[in-house]
Amino acid sequence: MRCWRIGVVRAVTYIETSLSRSVALTPVFSRPHHQDQLKAHKLIRWLLIHSRVPSPDHKIDNWCTMSKRAIQLLTPLAYRGMVSTARADSRIVAVDGSWYMPNNPRDPVAEFKTERLPNSRFFDVDGIKDPQSSYPHMLPSLSDFNAAVSKLGIQKTDKLVIYDKVGNFSSPRVAWTFQTFGHENVFLLNNYPKYLECAYPLEHSAETAESHNSSQYESTEFDKNAVLSFEQVVDIVSTKSKRDQYTILDARSFGRFTGDDPEPRPGLSSGHAPGAKSLPFSKVLDDNNVFLDQSQMIEILKNAGVEPEKPVIVMCGTGVTACILKAAIDSVGFNKGGVQVYDGSWTEYAQRAGSDLIVKGND
Repeated sequence: MRCWRIGVVRAVTYIETSLSRSVALTPVFSRPHHQDQLKAHKLIRWLLIHSRVPSPDHKIDNWCTMSKRAIQLLTPLAYRGMVSTARADSRIVAVDGSWYMPNNPRDPVAEFKTERLPNSRFFDVDGIKDPQSSYPHMLPSLSDFNAAVSKLGIQKTDKLVIYDKVGNFSSPRVAWTFQTFGHENVFLLNNYPKYLECAYPLEHSAETAESHNSSQYESTEFDKNAVLSFEQVVDIVSTKSKRDQYTILDARSFGRFTGDDPEPRPGLSSGHAPGAKSLPFSKVLDDNNVFLDQSQMIEILKNAGVEPEKPVIVMCGTGVTACILKAAIDSVGFNKGGVQVYDGSWTEYAQRAGSDLIVKGND
């Protein structure tokens, strides 16, 4: 079985490499490039049918070593293969989870209306959250999540492919949110700019951006083990014997971690929690915001102190980019001890923790 898996992975890698070279050497809309795409899709279809590896219509959990709550990366080519081999009764829904920092003038909603993957829905990171919380991106209640996702017309059995326009910035947070509320078939496109390079299909009409019908999405599950509260984090970091049982990763920039650089939010102290280690989210991405290959990722994670069997806590500024680290850890199978996201992250922690629990420097 393992040999078949390796064979398919190598074949898909070869196809992607060949297709990338074709894109680089050939005009985007030229006929040879189109023929390369067709050949690639046909070969992926053949591999999915004739190999012993299940097709995307089967649950990945049955043959993947990752846990049920692992974020699963999907290349643009594999996504197109998934779409082309989907059964008539199997829905694949793309979800645009684009979000930008407050100081960025880009408008994700306007961008969604003019360019998106076919059959996309827009997930509003700033809107689908806990409205009662004073912190930016706390998870919504189960009822609020169900209501918001129902408006998007998403069904519980849909296979979701999450993406964002940056590449891998806010989409991991959206993927993690769906998984935390029990949605099983969640994939993360790696990534949107790479999809554009391949000149795959897009939608541009503003009229069809919200033309879907609503649904009756009903999740009854909330994975409490996926998320940590402020009280839980403080209980862990306050005692050395407890925090040593975890690898605590901070995805913010190194300067904010050490306290040398200010936080973007006025009046908020920079620094880090006791026992935390700095791993800026940019370290696990290349210059095009594509996740690094497995060997590079493993080396970076090991250097940060991540061990396959040891529980990991990830945090950042507001709980968004911490999920990039979770996706990286999941993608290499270093999640056997579990990966938990501190939802409030540094914005909550720095406001509520005592000064004795805010560390400066790089201890």
